[in-house]
Amino acid sequence: MIYTIERRCEFGGGTMQAHYEVRRYERRTKIGILVDGKTLKRTKTKADAKDYCGRKGIAYEE
Repeated sequence: MIYTIERRCEFGGGTMQAHYEVRRYERRTKIGILVDGKTLKRTKTKADAKDYCGRKGIAYEE
């Protein structure tokens, strides 16, 4: 499994809101694309996402 913390932006109603997601991917293709992803946790700040990874014992990639 490959774990990442990613910043996501949502657009709607003339506004933009950003959040962070802790995501799990099954594998990486030969050309480096991460596939079969699933969101484990959605947080408002990157620090909260890092705290979640620490509590769950997840080693993530930057």
